[in-house]
Amino acid sequence: MEFDQLRGFLETAREKSFTRAAEKLFRTQPAVSLQIKALENEFGQKLFERHGKRVSLTEAGRLLYNQAEQIFSIVDVIRNDMSGLSELRSG
Repeated sequence: MEFDQLRGFLETAREKSFTRAAEKLFRTQPAVSLQIKALENEFGQKLFERHGKRVSLTEAGRLLYNQAEQIFSIVDVIRNDMSGLSELRSG
């Protein structure tokens, strides 16, 4: 699992669309679909129910969504803390 795959997953879940997620991430729709497929293969779980062009999260998808949000929240805290250290050294 890679951060980029999780980002693609989160945007797809938020947008409920592979196409709109791809646009927000400046990727092609097939690239985002491949990211999701890789995650589904890795976990052995279907993450989305497909309804034409719309998607919704499965139970496994909801679990991953909540965990992925926490991961990116922690990453933001780390970035802010590191940025604060840099400012202390230069200030």
